[in-house]
Amino acid sequence: MAERERPALPPFPPSGPARVLRRARWIARTSGLVAIAAALTACAGWWFDVPALRRILPGQPPMVVLTALGILLLGASLLLATDAGASGTARRAGRALAAAAVAVGAGGLLRYVSSGQVRLDDWAQRLLFGPLGPGSGMALATAASLLGTATGLLLQEARHRRLRSLGTLATLCGLVVAAVGGLGYAYGLGAFHQDGPFSRMALVTAAALSILSLGALFSRPDRPWVATILGAGEAGALTRHLLPAVVLAPLVLGWLQLHALRAGLIEAETGTALLVIVLTLWLAALAVRVARNVDRRAAAERQLRAALQGMNDALERRVEERSRDLAQAQDALVQSQKMEAIGQLTGGVAHDFNNLLTIIRSSTDFLRRPDLPEERRRRYLDAVSDTVDRAARLTAQLLAFARRQALKPEVFDAGARIRGIAQMLDALTGARIRIVTRVPESPCRVRADASQFETALVNLVVNARDAMGGEGTLTIDLVCGRPLPAIRAHAGSPTPFAAVAVSDCGSGIAREQLGRIFEPFFTTKEVGRGTGLGLSQVIGFAKQSGGDVDVASVLGRGSTFTLYLPMAEAGSAEEEPQPKPEGPAWEHGDQCILVVEDNVEIGRFCTQILHDLGYGTVLTQTAEAALAEIEAVPFRFDAVFSDVVMPGMGGIAFAERLREIHPEMPVVLTSGYSHVLATDAAHGFAFLRKPYSAEQVGEILRAATARKPKVRPAPADAPPLPAPGAGGRAAPAPPP
Repeated sequence: MAERERPALPPFPPSGPARVLRRARWIARTSGLVAIAAALTACAGWWFDVPALRRILPGQPPMVVLTALGILLLGASLLLATDAGASGTARRAGRALAAAAVAVGAGGLLRYVSSGQVRLDDWAQRLLFGPLGPGSGMALATAASLLGTATGLLLQEARHRRLRSLGTLATLCGLVVAAVGGLGYAYGLGAFHQDGPFSRMALVTAAALSILSLGALFSRPDRPWVATILGAGEAGALTRHLLPAVVLAPLVLGWLQLHALRAGLIEAETGTALLVIVLTLWLAALAVRVARNVDRRAAAERQLRAALQGMNDALERRVEERSRDLAQAQDALVQSQKMEAIGQLTGGVAHDFNNLLTIIRSSTDFLRRPDLPEERRRRYLDAVSDTVDRAARLTAQLLAFARRQALKPEVFDAGARIRGIAQMLDALTGARIRIVTRVPESPCRVRADASQFETALVNLVVNARDAMGGEGTLTIDLVCGRPLPAIRAHAGSPTPFAAVAVSDCGSGIAREQLGRIFEPFFTTKEVGRGTGLGLSQVIGFAKQSGGDVDVASVLGRGSTFTLYLPMAEAGSAEEEPQPKPEGPAWEHGDQCILVVEDNVEIGRFCTQILHDLGYGTVLTQTAEAALAEIEAVPFRFDAVFSDVVMPGMGGIAFAERLREIHPEMPVVLTSGYSHVLATDAAHGFAFLRKPYSAEQVGEILRAATARKPKVRPAPADAPPLPAPGAGGRAAPAPPP
């Protein structure tokens, strides 16, 4: 497998901007060109036998051919490594040249390792000029510096960071060796070159290798210290000021002191003192400048912090003002939406009820005609009865959306209910819609109002039928034990829920309409095709039952409504419906019902219904008066038929009071709406929703009074009851 290539020069190093990259590239390429020029000059001096071209100072050792060859290879490799547009082949060629330079440096070291038996420098010398003279050849320091610089240039593109660090260290070693050799010439230390590793090292060689080592170090501008030295920021400026003080100044001052001593201008002690004084002053001035820079930077930072603090305060004030304006605008928008929703709701209710009242009003007008045939009279009476039923369903749907209807929760198998109404759903959707039900074999028991569950399922199916245009496949899936997900920003629940999913292949729902589909009287259907209350009943029933409804829709591909209902606790058995009592409907004059109704007209109609059913009745308008009637003759009444919303003591409190003093007394509650019933069903009492029919009243009273013993007098220790006819209002009446 081919080795992964590292780029020779990144376009933008992570440690500096593009300006650092350009500066580093310029230094590296200039170093390579200068070294190549020095090597070619030395080779020309040997080829043309011009001694001045082989050395800089007369009488100094010349640069041998092997050294010139190594410097030439290093310079070419450095040029290829710093070429931004170089291809992969060119970069590989640059590494090959660096490897050849490593071989040249290693060949120069063989002379010292093998005690002069291997003379690679002599072989190279013969190529251009002739054999090396006695005491000449590549110096040990030259071979070490060449080898270190070439190794660093070869390893700078290694894959592993440690190898790249090793290459940088090798390049630094090559720079130090070459710089020491050059300083020996600068300080005029002849003994320094007469013996040891630096003997026979030419001045031009030391200069060329020093320049090459610097170029190799700057050839990788992604090194942090390169960006620090060449950067345009404060760190770069400070570094460029410090380097001359700590590097160049001591070298220059030492060189001046040494030459002054040799010329007899000063003594050694005086020169040392002057050197120390000058360096001290230089460093003191540099320290003052650095301190001033730090002080200016601190002042700038303080000003910047003050400006930022001011901007932050201004921004906070603007954000606060903006938030306040947005809150006011949001409140105004919410209020406007509330008014729009109320207007839509009242308009829809008024529209539907006006239609129903029109039918009732027209029917009653016709019924007043004395010459009306019996057949038409029955038809008008049926129309009035059907219209009342439709009005009752309309109010039930509105109460379901508002979560204010009185539910009758029970434990039932949702799968069995779905299978039970499957045939009815087939008749409801038509022959062109295929209904597929997927229900688990094991029971899936939920606790909810069974009739409302079936109504919600019917509403979802009708909605799907209309969305499909009466043709397609409708799927009903039941999954048990699923957690309730987060729906419409409402938190979910990990407790098990039964999920009933109704999926269609219809037109889908537009995204902007998804947030409004559950609003009452909102519908996308044509006029006369729907009231917009079906989905309102579904979500109201789900919320009041402790669940929710989720919607997923893709425009043009259909929708899926998922109804979540809480599952019954483990061990809960399915509740069997109570059988209707058998036998005669009533016995004339045998039973007496206490009617408690604050509305006089409704009370009269109710007592008339009970008289027609054969019951004796006593009508009271308050719960306090009803309690007094019961205690006056406890065994007189067989049941109590009471309204819920009344002035003074309400129907619920009245029924609970009766349960305390006469637990055997049957109580039937009735109401069109009560927030108390909406939160806790009927509190364990039989309940009949208004409007009711005579048949419904007869059935519920017949079931309530079946096998019930006569009422006994209240126990002696029971709390005193209010006086008959007392109209005291111990508690405010619930809102109607």
